[in-house]
Amino acid sequence: MEELIIRKIKDVNELENVVEIEKSAWAMPDYRETTPVHMLKALVENGGIILGAFDKNNMIGFNMGWSVGCNESRYFYSHMTGVLEEYKYKNVGYKLKIKQREEVLKLGINLIKWTFDPLQSLNLNFNLEKLGAIGRIYKENYYGNIRDSINEGLETDRFEAEWYISSKYVTDKIEGKIKTPPAEELIRKGGYIPLDRKIKGENKESYIETPIKKEFSLDKVILISIPANISSIKNIDKETAKKWRLYTREAYKFYLSKGYIAVGYTRNKENYGYVVLIKSELEDLLKGVNLWS
Repeated sequence: MEELIIRKIKDVNELENVVEIEKSAWAMPDYRETTPVHMLKALVENGGIILGAFDKNNMIGFNMGWSVGCNESRYFYSHMTGVLEEYKYKNVGYKLKIKQREEVLKLGINLIKWTFDPLQSLNLNFNLEKLGAIGRIYKENYYGNIRDSINEGLETDRFEAEWYISSKYVTDKIEGKIKTPPAEELIRKGGYIPLDRKIKGENKESYIETPIKKEFSLDKVILISIPANISSIKNIDKETAKKWRLYTREAYKFYLSKGYIAVGYTRNKENYGYVVLIKSELEDLLKGVNLWS
């Protein structure tokens, strides 16, 4: 891939590419779940922003959103960021989000929101760790049934991501100045795991991770166990996948209701992943103080 070009798009022909990328990115079996081109056109002509990522002349990714509210309550809602399957894991999505941040700051808006699945480890790492979004609100079965290969078969619980794009916290996260320590280090400092797992299966490829411990404690730092690949588990054992959804839902909702904020994603030496929540005031967090000192 040569130098990536990211720019606003409005032309109907380019908007049609958005639909094809949606199908590829979410493995949609048909067009029932894609966004109609006429709605995309209406969006970009009435205050919305759609960015296209181009490799040479080929559009390989996009994101879309629109501004909401006014005055102090104004924010930008980022509905979708998608990349063609063959271009995933090449930093395209990240560059789209950074460009979106630039465009939204030009509008005088300091907050971008979106939703993401709090069971998908790659999404958790991308949103919380790389971008510096935070999670304070949990939405249960938010979209109902979505008929694509990623979402079908599980209730569509979502975190509401809050990305305070002008804050020192987000700047420090993007610049790599704030990184969540490994799980073992957080545990040594008093971090608590209220939800953990057991493994069954005869080899690494067939492991099915089942959450077993559910003991809630109000320590300052909380680590909630997350499966490495919930989609793989769902394909092997739907009931275990449903347990993960229900158990993590209970843990997330408990801690968020107590004033905890999801701020990071980390792993232990065995490569098991954990979402990290801390008890903090939002204003203190956004100042970019060292959370782990």
